Amino acid sequence: MRPAMLPRILLTAALVATAAPAAAQLLPVRDQNPLVRGAYVPLPAALAPAPDGGLGFAANVQWSNTVNLADTATERMTVDEETVETDLTLSAAAAGWQLRATLPVIHRGAGVLDAFIDDWHRFFGLPRGDRPSRPRNIYAIDYQRAGLPTLEAPAGTALGDLALEGGRVLADSATGRLEGWVGLEAPTGSRSRLTGDGALDAAAWLAGETRLSAVWTLAGRAGASYVGGDAGAGLPFRRVLGFASLALQWDATPRLGAVLQFDAHSAIARGSSVNFLGRAIELTIGGRYRLASGAVFEAGVVEDVEVDHSPDVTFQLGLRWPVGRSTR
Repeated sequence: MRPAMLPRILLTAALVATAAPAAAQLLPVRDQNPLVRGAYVPLPAALAPAPDGGLGFAANVQWSNTVNLADTATERMTVDEETVETDLTLSAAAAGWQLRATLPVIHRGAGVLDAFIDDWHRFFGLPRGDRPSRPRNIYAIDYQRAGLPTLEAPAGTALGDLALEGGRVLADSATGRLEGWVGLEAPTGSRSRLTGDGALDAAAWLAGETRLSAVWTLAGRAGASYVGGDAGAGLPFRRVLGFASLALQWDATPRLGAVLQFDAHSAIARGSSVNFLGRAIELTIGGRYRLASGAVFEAGVVEDVEVDHSPDVTFQLGLRWPVGRSTR
Protein backbone atom coordinates (compact mmCIF):
# COMPACT_ATOMS: atom_id res chain seq x y z
CA MET A 1 0.00 0.00 0.00
CA ARG A 2 1.24 3.50 -0.74
CA PRO A 3 2.53 5.16 2.47
CA ALA A 4 0.70 8.37 1.65
CA MET A 5 -2.63 6.64 0.98
CA LEU A 6 -3.93 7.26 4.53
CA PRO A 7 -5.76 10.54 3.65
CA ARG A 8 -7.77 8.75 0.95
CA ILE A 9 -8.57 5.85 3.27
CA LEU A 10 -9.76 8.17 6.05
CA LEU A 11 -11.89 10.25 3.71
CA THR A 12 -13.42 7.16 2.10
CA ALA A 13 -14.15 5.65 5.49
CA ALA A 14 -15.91 8.84 6.58
CA LEU A 15 -18.10 8.71 3.45
CA VAL A 16 -19.10 5.04 3.64
CA ALA A 17 -19.03 4.27 7.36
CA THR A 18 -22.65 5.38 7.34
CA ALA A 19 -23.31 2.11 5.63
CA ALA A 20 -24.11 -3.51 7.34
CA PRO A 21 -26.83 -5.81 8.20
CA ALA A 22 -26.66 -8.08 11.20
CA ALA A 23 -24.99 -10.82 9.14
CA ALA A 24 -21.59 -10.12 7.59
CA GLN A 25 -21.14 -10.72 3.90
CA LEU A 26 -18.21 -10.03 1.63
CA LEU A 27 -18.57 -7.06 -0.66
CA PRO A 28 -18.99 -8.13 -4.32
CA VAL A 29 -15.69 -6.88 -5.75
CA ARG A 30 -13.03 -8.55 -7.90
CA ASP A 31 -9.88 -7.57 -9.76
CA GLN A 32 -10.82 -5.47 -12.80
CA ASN A 33 -7.41 -5.87 -14.48
CA PRO A 34 -8.52 -6.15 -18.13
CA LEU A 35 -5.69 -8.50 -19.12
CA VAL A 36 -6.69 -11.21 -16.63
CA ARG A 37 -10.40 -10.45 -16.15
CA GLY A 38 -11.28 -13.39 -18.43
CA ALA A 39 -10.10 -15.91 -15.82
CA TYR A 40 -12.75 -17.22 -13.40
CA VAL A 41 -12.42 -15.55 -9.99
CA PRO A 42 -15.94 -15.82 -8.48
CA LEU A 43 -17.69 -12.90 -6.89
CA PRO A 44 -18.18 -13.43 -3.13
CA ALA A 45 -20.79 -16.09 -2.44
CA ALA A 46 -23.29 -13.90 -0.60
CA LEU A 47 -23.86 -11.41 -3.41
CA ALA A 48 -27.58 -12.12 -3.86
CA PRO A 49 -28.85 -14.58 -1.26
CA ALA A 50 -32.39 -15.74 -1.95
CA PRO A 51 -35.01 -16.47 0.72
CA ASP A 52 -35.87 -20.15 1.05
CA GLY A 53 -38.47 -20.93 -1.58
CA GLY A 54 -38.05 -17.50 -3.21
CA LEU A 55 -35.77 -15.54 -5.51
CA GLY A 56 -33.07 -12.96 -5.10
CA PHE A 57 -31.91 -10.32 -7.56
CA ALA A 58 -28.79 -8.17 -7.62
CA ALA A 59 -27.29 -5.45 -9.79
CA ASN A 60 -23.68 -4.65 -8.98
CA VAL A 61 -21.46 -2.05 -10.71
CA GLN A 62 -17.66 -1.87 -10.55
CA TRP A 63 -16.13 1.23 -12.15
CA SER A 64 -12.34 1.07 -12.44
CA ASN A 65 -9.58 3.19 -13.94
CA THR A 66 -5.92 2.37 -14.47
CA VAL A 67 -2.78 3.51 -16.25
CA ASN A 68 -0.04 0.88 -16.19
CA LEU A 69 3.02 0.68 -18.44
CA ALA A 70 5.83 -1.90 -18.56
CA ASP A 71 8.86 -2.38 -20.80
CA THR A 72 11.29 -5.24 -20.14
CA ALA A 73 13.71 -7.24 -22.27
CA THR A 74 10.94 -9.66 -23.29
CA GLU A 75 7.65 -7.87 -22.57
CA ARG A 76 6.02 -4.56 -23.43
CA MET A 77 2.65 -3.54 -22.03
CA THR A 78 0.39 -0.50 -22.28
CA VAL A 79 -2.86 -0.49 -20.29
CA ASP A 80 -4.62 2.87 -20.19
CA GLU A 81 -8.35 2.40 -19.86
CA GLU A 82 -11.53 2.65 -17.83
CA THR A 83 -13.92 -0.25 -17.24
CA VAL A 84 -17.54 -0.27 -16.10
CA GLU A 85 -18.71 -3.79 -15.27
CA THR A 86 -22.33 -4.47 -14.37
CA ASP A 87 -23.00 -7.88 -12.82
CA LEU A 88 -26.62 -9.05 -13.00
CA THR A 89 -27.45 -11.92 -10.65
CA LEU A 90 -30.51 -14.13 -10.20
CA SER A 91 -30.50 -16.51 -7.23
CA ALA A 92 -32.84 -19.12 -5.83
CA ALA A 93 -32.86 -21.21 -2.67
CA ALA A 94 -34.40 -24.60 -2.00
CA ALA A 95 -33.74 -27.53 0.34
CA GLY A 96 -30.71 -25.86 1.86
CA TRP A 97 -29.04 -25.04 -1.45
CA GLN A 98 -28.28 -21.52 -2.73
CA LEU A 99 -28.16 -21.37 -6.54
CA ARG A 100 -27.23 -18.35 -8.59
CA ALA A 101 -26.44 -17.22 -12.12
CA THR A 102 -24.36 -14.09 -12.74
CA LEU A 103 -23.99 -12.44 -16.14
CA PRO A 104 -21.47 -9.58 -16.44
CA VAL A 105 -21.84 -6.77 -18.97
CA ILE A 106 -18.45 -5.10 -19.43
CA HIS A 107 -17.68 -1.76 -21.11
CA ARG A 108 -14.12 -0.56 -21.69
CA GLY A 109 -13.08 2.79 -23.07
CA ALA A 110 -11.11 5.99 -22.51
CA GLY A 111 -13.36 7.03 -19.64
CA VAL A 112 -13.68 10.29 -17.73
CA LEU A 113 -11.88 9.69 -14.41
CA ASP A 114 -8.25 10.42 -15.38
CA ALA A 115 -8.27 14.08 -14.30
CA PHE A 116 -10.11 13.36 -11.04
CA ILE A 117 -7.72 10.56 -10.04
CA ASP A 118 -4.57 12.44 -11.04
CA ASP A 119 -5.68 15.60 -9.23
CA TRP A 120 -6.57 13.53 -6.14
CA HIS A 121 -3.11 11.94 -6.09
CA ARG A 122 -1.42 15.30 -6.54
CA PHE A 123 -3.53 17.00 -3.83
CA PHE A 124 -2.69 14.35 -1.22
CA GLY A 125 0.91 13.90 -2.33
CA LEU A 126 0.28 10.34 -3.53
CA PRO A 127 2.44 8.70 -6.22
CA ARG A 128 1.07 9.47 -9.69
CA GLY A 129 2.65 6.41 -11.30
CA ASP A 130 2.63 6.45 -15.09
CA ARG A 131 -0.14 9.03 -15.39
CA PRO A 132 2.07 12.12 -16.05
CA SER A 133 3.49 10.43 -19.18
CA ARG A 134 0.07 9.77 -20.74
CA PRO A 135 -2.57 12.09 -22.23
CA ARG A 136 -5.81 12.10 -20.29
CA ASN A 137 -8.89 10.14 -21.30
CA ILE A 138 -7.40 8.01 -24.06
CA TYR A 139 -7.69 4.24 -24.49
CA ALA A 140 -5.03 1.63 -25.14
CA ILE A 141 -4.63 -2.05 -24.26
CA ASP A 142 -1.55 -3.60 -25.87
CA TYR A 143 0.66 -6.46 -24.68
CA GLN A 144 3.65 -7.93 -26.49
CA ARG A 145 5.85 -10.84 -25.43
CA ALA A 146 8.78 -12.27 -27.35
CA GLY A 147 7.71 -15.32 -29.35
CA LEU A 148 3.95 -14.72 -28.95
CA PRO A 149 1.39 -12.80 -31.05
CA THR A 150 0.58 -9.25 -29.94
CA LEU A 151 -2.47 -9.01 -27.68
CA GLU A 152 -4.71 -6.00 -28.32
CA ALA A 153 -8.26 -5.29 -27.17
CA PRO A 154 -10.60 -2.76 -28.78
CA ALA A 155 -12.81 -0.45 -26.76
CA GLY A 156 -16.50 -1.27 -26.53
CA THR A 157 -19.12 -3.33 -24.69
CA ALA A 158 -19.40 -7.10 -24.47
CA LEU A 159 -20.86 -9.81 -22.28
CA GLY A 160 -18.61 -11.54 -19.79
CA ASP A 161 -18.62 -15.26 -19.02
CA LEU A 162 -21.82 -16.54 -17.37
CA ALA A 163 -21.18 -17.96 -13.89
CA LEU A 164 -23.46 -20.76 -12.59
CA GLU A 165 -22.83 -21.43 -8.91
CA GLY A 166 -24.27 -23.41 -6.04
CA GLY A 167 -23.60 -23.37 -2.31
CA ARG A 168 -24.74 -25.23 0.78
CA VAL A 169 -24.39 -24.60 4.49
CA LEU A 170 -21.90 -27.05 6.03
CA ALA A 171 -22.09 -25.81 9.61
CA ASP A 172 -24.24 -23.20 11.34
CA SER A 173 -24.46 -21.89 14.89
CA ALA A 174 -25.47 -18.76 16.76
CA THR A 175 -21.99 -17.27 16.27
CA GLY A 176 -20.74 -18.74 13.01
CA ARG A 177 -21.53 -20.19 9.62
CA LEU A 178 -19.57 -22.23 7.05
CA GLU A 179 -20.63 -22.76 3.44
CA GLY A 180 -19.25 -24.85 0.58
CA TRP A 181 -19.54 -23.55 -2.99
CA VAL A 182 -18.86 -24.85 -6.50
CA GLY A 183 -19.17 -23.01 -9.79
CA LEU A 184 -18.86 -23.24 -13.55
CA GLU A 185 -18.22 -20.34 -15.89
CA ALA A 186 -19.58 -20.72 -19.43
CA PRO A 187 -17.77 -19.06 -22.38
CA THR A 188 -20.34 -16.38 -23.18
CA GLY A 189 -17.70 -13.62 -23.05
CA SER A 190 -15.57 -12.17 -25.81
CA ARG A 191 -11.95 -13.28 -26.22
CA SER A 192 -11.16 -10.32 -28.48
CA ARG A 193 -12.43 -7.83 -25.89
CA LEU A 194 -10.86 -9.75 -22.98
CA THR A 195 -14.19 -10.36 -21.23
CA GLY A 196 -13.87 -14.15 -21.40
CA ASP A 197 -11.30 -16.87 -21.99
CA GLY A 198 -13.23 -18.88 -24.58
CA ALA A 199 -13.54 -22.04 -22.49
CA LEU A 200 -15.38 -23.64 -19.59
CA ASP A 201 -13.85 -22.79 -16.18
CA ALA A 202 -14.60 -24.29 -12.77
CA ALA A 203 -14.07 -23.27 -9.14
CA ALA A 204 -14.64 -24.51 -5.60
CA TRP A 205 -14.38 -22.56 -2.37
CA LEU A 206 -15.34 -22.34 1.28
CA ALA A 207 -16.98 -19.21 2.69
CA GLY A 208 -17.87 -18.38 6.24
CA GLU A 209 -18.36 -15.85 8.98
CA THR A 210 -17.94 -15.69 12.74
CA ARG A 211 -19.39 -13.22 15.22
CA LEU A 212 -16.55 -11.72 17.28
CA SER A 213 -18.76 -9.56 19.50
CA ALA A 214 -22.09 -7.76 19.46
CA VAL A 215 -20.85 -5.35 16.79
CA TRP A 216 -17.85 -7.02 15.13
CA THR A 217 -18.01 -9.87 12.59
CA LEU A 218 -15.29 -11.55 10.53
CA ALA A 219 -16.12 -13.04 7.14
CA GLY A 220 -13.94 -14.76 4.57
CA ARG A 221 -13.54 -17.26 1.79
CA ALA A 222 -10.76 -19.27 0.15
CA GLY A 223 -10.76 -21.42 -2.95
CA ALA A 224 -9.24 -22.38 -6.28
CA SER A 225 -10.23 -22.12 -9.93
CA TYR A 226 -9.40 -24.24 -12.94
CA VAL A 227 -9.03 -21.98 -16.00
CA GLY A 228 -9.88 -23.82 -19.19
CA GLY A 229 -8.79 -21.18 -21.72
CA ASP A 230 -6.72 -18.06 -22.36
CA ALA A 231 -7.88 -14.48 -22.76
CA GLY A 232 -5.78 -14.17 -25.90
CA ALA A 233 -2.98 -15.85 -27.80
CA GLY A 234 -0.40 -13.38 -26.45
CA LEU A 235 -1.22 -14.01 -22.78
CA PRO A 236 -1.34 -17.66 -21.67
CA PHE A 237 -3.14 -18.25 -18.35
CA ARG A 238 -2.15 -20.59 -15.56
CA ARG A 239 -4.49 -23.55 -15.38
CA VAL A 240 -5.00 -23.35 -11.60
CA LEU A 241 -5.20 -20.19 -9.50
CA GLY A 242 -6.01 -19.50 -5.88
CA PHE A 243 -8.15 -16.73 -4.42
CA ALA A 244 -9.13 -15.54 -0.95
CA SER A 245 -11.05 -12.74 0.79
CA LEU A 246 -11.20 -11.50 4.37
CA ALA A 247 -13.55 -8.81 5.71
CA LEU A 248 -14.07 -7.19 9.09
CA GLN A 249 -17.49 -5.64 9.61
CA TRP A 250 -18.60 -3.17 12.28
CA ASP A 251 -22.34 -2.91 12.91
CA ALA A 252 -23.32 0.64 13.80
CA THR A 253 -26.96 -0.55 14.00
CA PRO A 254 -28.70 -3.78 12.94
CA ARG A 255 -29.11 -2.20 9.51
CA LEU A 256 -26.09 0.05 9.17
CA GLY A 257 -22.38 -0.67 9.22
CA ALA A 258 -18.92 -0.48 7.62
CA VAL A 259 -16.64 -3.08 6.05
CA LEU A 260 -12.86 -3.33 5.67
CA GLN A 261 -12.06 -6.07 3.16
CA PHE A 262 -8.98 -7.63 1.56
CA ASP A 263 -9.18 -9.67 -1.66
CA ALA A 264 -6.29 -11.55 -3.23
CA HIS A 265 -5.55 -13.98 -6.03
CA SER A 266 -2.40 -15.76 -7.20
CA ALA A 267 -0.67 -14.93 -10.47
CA ILE A 268 -2.96 -15.66 -13.41
CA ALA A 269 -0.66 -15.14 -16.42
CA ARG A 270 2.09 -17.70 -17.10
CA GLY A 271 5.70 -16.76 -17.77
CA SER A 272 5.44 -13.02 -17.10
CA SER A 273 7.71 -10.84 -14.96
CA VAL A 274 5.40 -7.80 -15.18
CA ASN A 275 3.82 -6.86 -11.82
CA PHE A 276 0.44 -6.15 -13.44
CA LEU A 277 0.26 -9.80 -14.52
CA GLY A 278 1.30 -11.25 -11.16
CA ARG A 279 -0.56 -11.81 -7.91
CA ALA A 280 -2.86 -9.05 -6.66
CA ILE A 281 -4.01 -7.85 -3.24
CA GLU A 282 -6.75 -5.24 -3.04
CA LEU A 283 -8.22 -3.29 -0.13
CA THR A 284 -11.88 -2.28 -0.12
CA ILE A 285 -13.31 0.28 2.28
CA GLY A 286 -17.08 0.26 2.12
CA GLY A 287 -20.31 -0.63 3.78
CA ARG A 288 -23.92 -1.57 3.39
CA TYR A 289 -27.38 -0.57 4.53
CA ARG A 290 -30.30 -2.97 4.88
CA LEU A 291 -33.71 -1.52 4.06
CA ALA A 292 -36.87 -2.53 5.91
CA SER A 293 -37.94 -4.49 2.81
CA GLY A 294 -34.85 -6.72 3.14
CA ALA A 295 -33.07 -5.13 0.19
CA VAL A 296 -29.40 -4.27 0.76
CA PHE A 297 -27.51 -1.29 -0.64
CA GLU A 298 -23.70 -1.64 -0.80
CA ALA A 299 -20.85 0.69 -1.77
CA GLY A 300 -17.07 0.63 -1.61
CA VAL A 301 -13.79 1.98 -2.92
CA VAL A 302 -11.08 -0.51 -3.94
CA GLU A 303 -7.34 0.33 -3.80
CA ASP A 304 -4.37 -1.68 -5.04
CA VAL A 305 -2.48 -2.70 -1.89
CA GLU A 306 0.38 -3.93 -4.06
CA VAL A 307 0.97 -1.01 -6.39
CA ASP A 308 0.92 -1.80 -10.14
CA HIS A 309 -0.54 -5.28 -9.55
CA SER A 310 -4.18 -4.26 -10.15
CA PRO A 311 -6.17 -1.18 -11.28
CA ASP A 312 -5.41 2.10 -9.52
CA VAL A 313 -8.93 2.48 -8.14
CA THR A 314 -12.34 0.83 -8.45
CA PHE A 315 -15.67 2.21 -7.24
CA GLN A 316 -18.31 -0.37 -6.34
CA LEU A 317 -22.05 0.21 -6.03
CA GLY A 318 -24.68 -2.50 -5.68
CA LEU A 319 -28.25 -3.29 -4.75
CA ARG A 320 -29.65 -6.73 -3.98
CA TRP A 321 -33.14 -7.64 -2.92
CA PRO A 322 -35.09 -10.81 -2.05
CA VAL A 323 -38.50 -11.81 -3.36
CA GLY A 324 -40.41 -14.22 -1.13
CA ARG A 325 -39.84 -15.42 2.42
CA SER A 326 -36.76 -14.08 4.18
CA THR A 327 -34.46 -16.43 6.07
CA ARG A 328 -32.71 -13.69 8.11
